[in-house]
Amino acid sequence: MGAVSESETDPRRYAHAASVEAGRFEIPAVAGDWDTGMLRAITDPHPDLLAQLMPLRRGPVQGPAVEDLWWPTAATPETSATATATATAAAPAPAPATATAASATAAPAVPPAKKTSAGARSSAGMAAATVVSRLGGMVAQLLQAAALGSSVLATTFTVGNTLPNMIYFLIIGGALNAVFMPQLVAAMRRDADGGAAYVNRFLTLVFCALLAITAVATMAAPWIVAASAGKLDAAHRALAVSFARYCMPQIFFYGVFAVVGQVLGARGRFGPAAWAPVLNNIVVVAVFGGFVAVGGGAAQGADGQAVLSAGQSMFIGMGTTAGVVVQAAVVLWFLAGSGVRYRPRFDWRGAGLGQAAAPAKWTLAYMLVGQAVNLLVMSLATGVDQAHPHQAVGYAAYSKAQQIWILPQSVITVSLLTMLLPRMSRAAADDDPAAVRRDLSLGLRVSGAAIVPCAFAFLALGPQFAAVLFGYGQTSLSQAHGIGFMLAASGLGLIPFSAQYVILRGFYAFGDTRTPFTVGLITGAVNAAIAIAATAFLGGTRWPVVVMAAGSGLSSAIGLAWSVRRLRRRLAGPSAAAPGKGVSRVYRRLLLAATVAGLVGYAAAQDVGALAGSARAASLLAAAAGGTALVVVYVLAAKALRVAEVDRLTRRVRSRIMGLIPKAG
Repeated sequence: MGAVSESETDPRRYAHAASVEAGRFEIPAVAGDWDTGMLRAITDPHPDLLAQLMPLRRGPVQGPAVEDLWWPTAATPETSATATATATAAAPAPAPATATAASATAAPAVPPAKKTSAGARSSAGMAAATVVSRLGGMVAQLLQAAALGSSVLATTFTVGNTLPNMIYFLIIGGALNAVFMPQLVAAMRRDADGGAAYVNRFLTLVFCALLAITAVATMAAPWIVAASAGKLDAAHRALAVSFARYCMPQIFFYGVFAVVGQVLGARGRFGPAAWAPVLNNIVVVAVFGGFVAVGGGAAQGADGQAVLSAGQSMFIGMGTTAGVVVQAAVVLWFLAGSGVRYRPRFDWRGAGLGQAAAPAKWTLAYMLVGQAVNLLVMSLATGVDQAHPHQAVGYAAYSKAQQIWILPQSVITVSLLTMLLPRMSRAAADDDPAAVRRDLSLGLRVSGAAIVPCAFAFLALGPQFAAVLFGYGQTSLSQAHGIGFMLAASGLGLIPFSAQYVILRGFYAFGDTRTPFTVGLITGAVNAAIAIAATAFLGGTRWPVVVMAAGSGLSSAIGLAWSVRRLRRRLAGPSAAAPGKGVSRVYRRLLLAATVAGLVGYAAAQDVGALAGSARAASLLAAAAGGTALVVVYVLAAKALRVAEVDRLTRRVRSRIMGLIPKAG
């Protein structure tokens, strides 16, 4: 029983981290991917299983964990003593020279090279699924902006389509990972039937809970919309309620997708849950693409504001939900072919389904705080939309800016930490805080090399980027620039947000979920205070939501400072200060290089934009010129400042580009 107890404890740190981060942006986490596989690896630690699982895709808002980015390896030595130590820590842990008889018996008789190749192909397939899914999601966002614009009409759909996600995460989404998944993995190892009975009870309980929650939420849609977007006028509030009712069934299908994907992942079937969101995006793209193609658009209401007919709202709402239905149907199809024979079982009492509920309380509390702040921002931002119905200054514009803003974090930082968290957790379990410090230093420096220039690019070129992406159809160029102002305002906040993400993984490595909750409480309080103050002092203007976007960065910076102080105590030791000094030195140089690059990029964009004739062409040319200038100057400045992380990044990108060029002969 000792082994079972350990397996029930360690997986929660991964489950908590996954559920919390997936819930930050109200987008359901992909089940059956890295997190589930890692839980399986912990409870069945074959030496090659971790290598096959890392890096894998995590979720819709968290991009691909691309294998072998630009962190130090034996082939790319560091240029300093501190970096050399980090490079050594970053190298994959070698497989043990000897294995127990049990491990040898359990290991498949496949040569290591073949197993590694299979793992690499699996990782590549998952990463490809993530990239395709993210591209499809971005296309869907662009078509949505073209169909509905980016002002108050778009906000009605954004509210109606976002509320199901928020309810899902608030009530059951976090619990699926943090509460039930560790128990599922333990039951598969513990029970004589391989956990079949537990799976049947588990699925039945979740399906029943999802049905009940979905039914109640659908009936309560008018009151939920009134609580979250009550400042909309009667016509737009009614439209938001209509969208919410069409979209509320997503709660059930998101839950089905998540829980069935968890079961598939626990059985080693990761592909279906990775590619199912791609089909979801295809459906949504077809819905909005068809809406635009047939000339669908808003009509003018009696008050001169844009409105949709009942048929149009039904087409968009039900079409969006159909994408989630398809996503759930894919994993159900593969569940039937995976050897799982689902039979409903209602004998839940005494089955152990709630054994992990107590440790998950901090996960659920964290998500409660986050969703409360999200609801507050939604309520205040929709009021700004209503006050300026023809401008992109409210919640829809804020959501679109956030979708762009989070991309670098999703693709870069999350990918890197997906690899580092298991190793940090092993080091923490071995009481080796120095190794944890080295990995944290590595994560901060490597992610910062790419995150810092992205943040300055958003600050310098936000309006140009937004105009190129969204300035079509029902979204005018001035509305697209409104999205860009929010992107620029939140730009620099990406740096502390990304760094805080890394630091929180230090707490998760030690199995500490309470401190991240405290950090979330601090950042949530700061966010809420800024949102309320912006509305109070800037009410009647177009700037409150722009200030809210900037405030998210300030709250992340405050949370980062507090969490670093707390983590330093836990990592206290003879060399506790060394990694911190190295990180600070690297970030000072990165900020200096990015500041110079941002100024040059901004000047180039302004000059080229002024020379271009057409407003749309001006945005495209300005974004291209400014972005190119910023990247070139950043790389040159970082090279002059001897930032090794940027040098490795550029060499890796260059080698990948050269690898795409066909060789002569």
